[in-house]
Amino acid sequence: TTEIYTRSIVGSVRCVQETGFPIFRTMDLEGNVSDSKYEILDKPTLIKLFDIMVTERESDRIALNMHRQNRITFYFSHLYEEAVGPAIGAAIKDEDKIVLQYREQGILLWRGFSIQEILHTVKGSNKDHAKGKALACHYSIPKIGVLPLSAPIGSKIGHGAGLGYAFRTQKEDKIAVTFMGEGAASQGDFHAGLNFAATLGSQTLFVCRNNCYAISTPIEDQYAGDGVAPRCIGYGMPAIKVDGCDPLAIAYATKHARQMIMERKGPVFMEVYGYRGGDHSTSDSAPLYRTKEVLAKLKPYLDAIGDPIIRLGKYLEKKGYLANYKEQMDKVGKAAVAECHKYAKEMDETPYPEYKTMFEDVYSYTPQNLQEQMEQLDAHIKKFPEFYPLSDFKKKQSLFNLTCLLYTSPSPRDQRGSRMPSSA
Repeated sequence: TTEIYTRSIVGSVRCVQETGFPIFRTMDLEGNVSDSKYEILDKPTLIKLFDIMVTERESDRIALNMHRQNRITFYFSHLYEEAVGPAIGAAIKDEDKIVLQYREQGILLWRGFSIQEILHTVKGSNKDHAKGKALACHYSIPKIGVLPLSAPIGSKIGHGAGLGYAFRTQKEDKIAVTFMGEGAASQGDFHAGLNFAATLGSQTLFVCRNNCYAISTPIEDQYAGDGVAPRCIGYGMPAIKVDGCDPLAIAYATKHARQMIMERKGPVFMEVYGYRGGDHSTSDSAPLYRTKEVLAKLKPYLDAIGDPIIRLGKYLEKKGYLANYKEQMDKVGKAAVAECHKYAKEMDETPYPEYKTMFEDVYSYTPQNLQEQMEQLDAHIKKFPEFYPLSDFKKKQSLFNLTCLLYTSPSPRDQRGSRMPSSA
């Protein structure tokens, strides 16, 4: 299994600078595979993988439109990165745990999380598993082995290292798949987490999605070395770079990385090279920093990696698994759009959680201090009902909006220039 990260790779991809650490690739842009041993996924799995990638792209398009219509507050898109999540999902075991960054919606779909559930989570409605307490796209799904997502960059790397350490010490046949972006590698949590995992032997697969940008920071401003993976030499951790638009390469590398983790009882690092086709999020505007000149510089790299959906589609045609991949794209895409519209309407009509749920699920019981806070909030709202339209809140407001009201709504004393009542 050690050859997984030392083998000479066909079709090395370059990212801005010449690379000395080869990028693992099994399939070219026309769907031709360099060696049949890399074809580890069967037909049903490959078709499912293709369908999820198409669904991901189409649901992204609908969600971005919903944001423009002010129906959701925030969203992360996955354009040209659709292969990473589901390909990893296909190669690991169902018992393995997932520590998300925020652009891994495909692995949620792979594990059975539905478009309906995604939309309710993005809105934070009554049907959201987190009861509207998390930011949009910040998933926490215990039923499919997904740990809570945290917004601060790199903050979950240590959690993934610790979880993998627990699996080893408890002699469990599980790994913690821990995602990050290349920008997270500039955080102190990166060094602490990887050094902990390597030194103490964590059953953790670290997955770094290098999509060339950490919001507006390009990789040439992020590091001077040959990507992130070579740093793992210093940690004594096996590492591999993978073509992020090659689903077969991602699945193959993931499967063998998992085998290595279980045999060595230690972590593996996988840097997945791709490109973020859209904005960082709906709060971003990529054209402000990805100018025509910048895109011209990136063009050789973008031409080399292509579109993951098209590459997989051409492969499926060559294998005889699909008669026409474009027809399958159209069929699956239309079904995804119809499902999005159906559940978007349901999402619009579903009320937000009742505000008192913000005090729930913190502990297994409600301690006295939280009970007192809830009573204080009740008393404050009853004292100033004109500023807290709860009947309207149940339909249109979120817990976040109510929290904002608590700090911004005027009270009679506010209008005279005094501070809000202390009961807030």
